[in-house]
Amino acid sequence: MNVRELEPALAAEGRTAILLKERSVCPRALTEAALKAAKHRGVDVSSGTEVLSVEVSAGRASGVTTDKTFYPAAKVVNCAGAWSGQIAPLAMPTRPIKGQMVCFAMPSRELLKHVVRAPEIYLIPRSDGRLLAGATVEDVGFDKRTVPETIQGLRRAALALLPALENARVLEDWAGLRPGTPDNLPILGTTPVPGYFVATGHFRDGILLAPATARVMALLIEGRTPECDLRPFSVERFGE
Repeated sequence: MNVRELEPALAAEGRTAILLKERSVCPRALTEAALKAAKHRGVDVSSGTEVLSVEVSAGRASGVTTDKTFYPAAKVVNCAGAWSGQIAPLAMPTRPIKGQMVCFAMPSRELLKHVVRAPEIYLIPRSDGRLLAGATVEDVGFDKRTVPETIQGLRRAALALLPALENARVLEDWAGLRPGTPDNLPILGTTPVPGYFVATGHFRDGILLAPATARVMALLIEGRTPECDLRPFSVERFGE
């Protein structure tokens, strides 16, 4: 079936649009739910605290030092995303890749029902009537500022694909930092320091790969062997 038969509000002429068999989740809602679930299971969460280093004693991980205190731990996982490379003593080869997005209030919740991709933009409808349009890929360091000209460019691209957004209210725009790596693959598994693990570098697929990452990392931390070979994702592939 033609994509415009499923989504008749899409521009009829001159625009390429692709519809895949995929679903989406709200990262904010998912993160909030994950935190609530963790706390319900007795996990202590310390927010607003900068991690400075993973401490090593007698050749193995012994805890985490923050800007406020020290947390002793026999096993530590560096899953700090774009900031993973900022944590001593191992320099994880991650870098921040900025992505700017804009969110519209759809005139009707039925305006768009599927995630639609085009060469210059993708559109994600939410069940509450919001529509997300994004996203840029910018190698500009730790800069989370939005740029008005860039946001306007996203808006124009969204309107070109979905003209009914012409008078739609813009609810918000924002920028996030994805963790990139030299070969654009995640870094997963053990490190040269016993007791120190890493799970980072997922770039644009952090939410998508979260369940699989949690599964293999839990097995490793418990001393068991994951079902898949993690050697292609080892931090040691980058050498010293």
